[in-house]
Amino acid sequence: MEEIDLVIIGAGPTGLFATFCAGLREVKSITLESMEAYGGQIPTLYPEKIVYDVQGIPRIRAQELADKMYEQAQLFHNTIKFGANVTDIVQTEDKNFIIEVNNEQAYKCKAVLLCSGIGHFVPTKLGAEGEAEYADKGVSYAVKSSADFKDKKVAIVGGGDSAFDYANMIAPAAALVIIMQHNESLKAAESSIENAKKSGKITIMLNTEVKKVIGDGVKVTKLHLLNNKENTESDIDADALVVAIGHKASPNAFKSVKLELVNRYVKVNGEYKTNIEGIFAAGDVANISDQPKFALIAVGGAEAYSAINNVKKYITPQASLFGGHSSSLDL
Repeated sequence: MEEIDLVIIGAGPTGLFATFCAGLREVKSITLESMEAYGGQIPTLYPEKIVYDVQGIPRIRAQELADKMYEQAQLFHNTIKFGANVTDIVQTEDKNFIIEVNNEQAYKCKAVLLCSGIGHFVPTKLGAEGEAEYADKGVSYAVKSSADFKDKKVAIVGGGDSAFDYANMIAPAAALVIIMQHNESLKAAESSIENAKKSGKITIMLNTEVKKVIGDGVKVTKLHLLNNKENTESDIDADALVVAIGHKASPNAFKSVKLELVNRYVKVNGEYKTNIEGIFAAGDVANISDQPKFALIAVGGAEAYSAINNVKKYITPQASLFGGHSSSLDL
């Protein structure tokens, strides 16, 4: 069994920056990611979206940002492993931890940092007739490339940020985009809604539900709709259906340790320590009680930096909490 200072769970934006920070503080770490790719939700949900809220980067494509984060994480050559699902954390009598990966004990470490985001997540389905039959044949749950919708009539179900972001992203390439919301409440950012209304290619249908996905056996051709306010039904032509009504996440549950939760978050204090000595948490998985949670990449990075400094102090009590400025390095 390999022995190491720190195990970081998750290679999303927070985990990748934590990996870099661990190297910065000379903490020997390994980062374990259950998926086969880095970046967390980025490559799965919005690789083509433009990100504007990262310090010092006016605008950048999300996948490019993830690539740069991965490059940064490797500067100190700390290991990142993919397809490594942490199935349990066992605390030993000497206050160290045994990390179980894919149901096998793999690492012994002094500290653990949870950067696992919302955990394992799967898209919420509509439950409409024909939805499963035409999955990947016109029915999808994310937009990875606007080119996939070139010259197509696209229906998007949802009234939140994802639905409107997808609509605005693919509208220039698509023939027509229709956003369908089951009620009259649009929860997306005001600017996104305004952009959709001004696009000239996007139509918004309220009180509308997709009851059936119709196709020719190979691809989607029509959708059967219900207007639940007027109780009327109709069919519309469609080449694609994007379901953007959220994702269901599995909590970060480990049978041998009982982490204290606040709502869906792992509860941490101002030092990003959990209720179990030696286990820390940062990013979307964690929150300080009674504090607002800002699920942003930049915020997760700041939390990772703070958490790693506290990990360093935990592992090496005589060390300084602040590790100095990176501008003094020559990498």
